[in-house]
Amino acid sequence: MMKLPFELFGFTQFIENEPAMMAFVASFGVLIAAFIIALFIRLPLLKTFFGIIAGGLALALFPGFVVCMAFAFSGIAGMHIFFSWVVIVIACTVFVLFNHQRLISMIGDLTPLKDDNAKKHGSKKKKQR
Repeated sequence: MMKLPFELFGFTQFIENEPAMMAFVASFGVLIAAFIIALFIRLPLLKTFFGIIAGGLALALFPGFVVCMAFAFSGIAGMHIFFSWVVIVIACTVFVLFNHQRLISMIGDLTPLKDDNAKKHGSKKKKQR
């Protein structure tokens, strides 16, 4: 196999020695990264950017895990699994980037807004008094 010219603090060697651990990284690593990004999503200037990144990670969670598990059980090398997972994450992030406005409107249709919910409950309370 072709060797990379750098070691990435032992990460590449870890992936090569334990290819099944890449499925673990693909599932729980994405969840941890999405949680960290969710902490920064409240920043007004970077809300769209972090929303796109979090959406891409969330969308890549299931297919990335399935592909990594299938490759790990097939005996494919760990670095190939890693690069396949990276391609899935990048593809999902690009999809969210290009369809960001449409996805926001679809999610907005599914979830009620806090202001609308407060107006509905506020009007009921006024009628009861």
